[in-house]
Amino acid sequence: MADLGMHFNPSDVPEDEKGSFDPMPAGDYNAQIVESEIKQTKSGGDMLRLTLEIIDGPFANRKVWDNLNIRNNNATAQQIAQRALADICSATGTGALTDSEDLHFKPLVVSLKIEPARDGYDARNAVKRYKGRSGQPPGNKAPSQAQRPQQAAQPARGSGGGSKPWERPSQSAARTVNHDDVPF
Repeated sequence: MADLGMHFNPSDVPEDEKGSFDPMPAGDYNAQIVESEIKQTKSGGDMLRLTLEIIDGPFANRKVWDNLNIRNNNATAQQIAQRALADICSATGTGALTDSEDLHFKPLVVSLKIEPARDGYDARNAVKRYKGRSGQPPGNKAPSQAQRPQQAAQPARGSGGGSKPWERPSQSAARTVNHDDVPF
């Protein structure tokens, strides 16, 4: 049990501020991947489960989920998932990857559709396509010469110690400069 430290009455909150779980209208939205994990499928394959967050507009902070069957006995399902993952990499400027965390917090555009209600579940949003922020579908272009030095300047994956996120030094902590003189 946790004491709220206040008296909260849900009826005091206007209806329009409680938030809606209705699907967002179909269309393109600026988003970023905020979580990812590998889950095993019932058939023994691997599914990359993505949590995306809308980053601007009237639906800012709303979440959308996508599941990519990156290893699957069904070749078509696997091919669709790998195409989507390639589109995500292209849209975010990410090259070859071994850790889905490399895709986190990189802006991209998601084209959403609405899947109708079925099997007792409400209608929901589903990702139709991943695109770059320019609005163009991602391409499979090799990075230009101008991009290569910038990519090479990034620290190597192994330089931070382990490969797990909690074993690597925080990139934001390395860039943060504290200019205040408050002694703690």
